[in-house]
Amino acid sequence: MSATMICNGRVIDPANKRDEIADLLILNGKIADVSQLSTLNSQPEEIDARGLIVAPGLIDMHVHLREPGFSHKETIDSGARAAAAGGFTTVVCMPNTSPVPDNPGTIAWIKDRAYAIACVNVLPTGAISKNLAGEELAPIGSLAQAGVVAITDDGHCVQNHEVMRRAVEYARMVGVPVLDHCQDYNLVGNGVVHEGYWSTLLGLPGWPAAGEEAIVMRNILLAELCGHHIHCQHISTAGSVRLLREARARGVKIS
Repeated sequence: MSATMICNGRVIDPANKRDEIADLLILNGKIADVSQLSTLNSQPEEIDARGLIVAPGLIDMHVHLREPGFSHKETIDSGARAAAAGGFTTVVCMPNTSPVPDNPGTIAWIKDRAYAIACVNVLPTGAISKNLAGEELAPIGSLAQAGVVAITDDGHCVQNHEVMRRAVEYARMVGVPVLDHCQDYNLVGNGVVHEGYWSTLLGLPGWPAAGEEAIVMRNILLAELCGHHIHCQHISTAGSVRLLREARARGVKIS
């Protein structure tokens, strides 16, 4: 019997409302009750976790694995190993690859590649629009059948409200959430820094908070209209947080 004892770690288990310094026994790769220690024929290998956190595997719902197409930046293998090193056992990868996963074939390739080489669970997302262009919807039903866990254009905001509405409606029918980058290109323009005193002083093009908040509000209205979950990505302003809190308080499926 393979046995390992993780000693003196801060065990955090929210599901069981546990947050305490404790020892954790692992038998044959599975967590076992510490009381089973007395049934072992030999002492387990010990890992001193003093000063460390021992917790269920974490989930990162927004990673850029960049494969296929941009393996000089990241790969499924390197990204998965980095995730594991940080305690993440499941990651959700964005569709910023080439080709774009706006079709079942590319989704199948990503899943097969991840199954073959990744040391953590890799869950793919599919594109909202073809080639992330925000103009024509990707085949959302086919993507869902291929196994995507959500649809998103990653860092590309869907500017066309009608396209976004139809995406949310189709996503509702197939049961996947919609993730949207919140950035109104008309308001943001070529801004590179928050609009205000310092942008003026430095002579840099400003990015008004309204450039984010306008899309957050749009997404709240569409989530309410369509009765489906939209997740707003890359939120950075107090106004966006306030809008989301108010919408969630009245039951809108928004985050």
